[in-house]
Amino acid sequence: MKKILCLVLALTLVGAMFVGCTSKGMKDGTYKAEFSTFDDHNWKDFVELTVSGGKITEVNFDSVNKEGTLKNGDEAYDKAMKDAGFATWPSDFFPKLEKQLLDTQDVEKVDVVAGATHTSDALKVLVKELSKNMSKGDTATVKVER
Repeated sequence: MKKILCLVLALTLVGAMFVGCTSKGMKDGTYKAEFSTFDDHNWKDFVELTVSGGKITEVNFDSVNKEGTLKNGDEAYDKAMKDAGFATWPSDFFPKLEKQLLDTQDVEKVDVVAGATHTSDALKVLVKELSKNMSKGDTATVKVER
């Protein structure tokens, strides 16, 4: 009798672990995370994610300066990076990172964009911090320390 009870208990625990590991547990809503301070170049990265049906359906990842200008779409910033010989610029790397997150649904599977390593890493940090709120359905903006 004890063996059967132990077996049933063990199978129940294994089943519960399997369900917990395979479920992302994201609740529907719109979530935002941003760094709490501006970086040395006066930019602050942020990400906004929309979850619907338990999946990420929209990603808005960008940086904003103190004047409220967004880095993605700032033609002068793009031009300065191109003129300086950089391999990538905001209007190129932000959409690539957003698409990867949408396609993979897992920030751990997002590859670093060459020439935008710090920005790629910032996305990962922000989404990891935001995942805590997404599992609870808490849509308050998450402030992330640098």
